[in-house]
Formats: sequence, C-alpha cells, structure tokens
Amino acid sequence: MNLFKLSSLVLAGLFLLGSTYAIQDKEPPKPAETPKEAPKETPKDKPADKPADTVAELGKPAPDFTLTDMNGKTVKLADYKGKIVVLEWFQPSCPYCVAGYESGGNCLATGEKLAKEGVVWLLINSNHAGHPDSKVEANIEFFKSRKLEKYSVLMDTEGKVGRSYGAKSTPHCFVIDEKGNLVYRGAIDNAKEKDAKDKVNYVEAAVAEIKAKKPVSRPDTKAYG
Repeated sequence: MNLFKLSSLVLAGLFLLGSTYAIQDKEPPKPAETPKEAPKETPKDKPADKPADTVAELGKPAPDFTLTDMNGKTVKLADYKGKIVVLEWFQPSCPYCVAGYESGGNCLATGEKLAKEGVVWLLINSNHAGHPDSKVEANIEFFKSRKLEKYSVLMDTEGKVGRSYGAKSTPHCFVIDEKGNLVYRGAIDNAKEKDAKDKVNYVEAAVAEIKAKKPVSRPDTKAYG
C-alpha cells in the first residue's frame, strides 16, 4: 500500500470518528409542549348574581312590606291581616292622581266609600329619592291643600315594594283579600277604555266579590296613568 492510499484511509477514518462523536453529543429534539388549559371557573369562583325582584302573583300571598309614611309612622302590611287591603300607587304631580283626589274624583270617592266598609286603603309613592315627588313635603302639601290631612302616603324611595308588586303607573291598584292573597291588580276603573259601554269600578267590584265569598271575576286589568 502506498503512502497516498494510507493517508486517504487515515483521513477518512478520522472524519467518520468525528461525525460519530458529533452525533452522540447532539441532544435529540424535545417534543413540542402541549399548551396548558386555563383553569376552569368553578361556581364558587364566579361573582354572585344579583337576585331578581320577585313580582307578586295573583292568587298567591301578597308580598309583605314595612314602610315609613310621610308623617314618620311605620306601617306594616302584616298589621292588617284579616282585613281587605287596597294598595294604590300614588304620585303628587301625576295628572290622574290630581284629578282622582279632587272633589268627586275616582280615587277619593272609591277610597272614602270602601273605608266605610272597613277596607284599608294604603297609598304608596315609589319615586326614587332624587325625584321631586319623593319629597315628604310635596306629599304633605298635596293633601293639606285639599283639606285631606287624614290621608298619608307610604314612602318607597328605594322602589323595592313597587318592584315586588310590579307597579307601573299612578294610580295602579292592588286588592288583597282577608287571607293576605293578591286577588286584583290594574286600573281603578274603566274610565280610559274607549269601547266601554258602562262605567265599571274594578276595585269596588273586586271588594264586593271578596265580601260575597266569590272569586274575583276580573282579576287583572291594564292600569292607566
């Protein structure tokens, strides 16, 4: 073997040896990492939902409440258990309330008549605290100017009682029977019904049927105001 061939073999051997070491020293590629899933929210981690207001249902117990009237007296619905109660939503500047409490007005006349029959009539003002009609002075002046000082208004400035009954307008009337069940809700009468042939006072009719131990024949009407 000549020197040239020997040199070629030696160089080839060294090249193969170096390649082997290079392959052994090189780390195998790492498998790609699987992306981690974000931790799932458990019910206890979620913010508590604000409970929705429960609206009173016909034929079921009327929502109880405690309110302070415009004279500072605390009034509880529960205090009138065993009596028929009419709730009327009221607002001093409402044109229908203004007309209703003039001499011969439907609200005044109906309230006076039913009071003589032992029915409790409660006025509720659910205007928010920033509204001018929510001011105690405005409510006092309304009845004082009409010489009706015996009347009072329950102040519901947070609107909680109004929402619990679903009161939408003024006047909006609700009748509660002696058992404490809500049996009527809606308008005081049919004065705003264009197709009405005869005048009907829905609140008076409901009270009369309760007293006669009959179910209220028209328990739900559309309030106006």
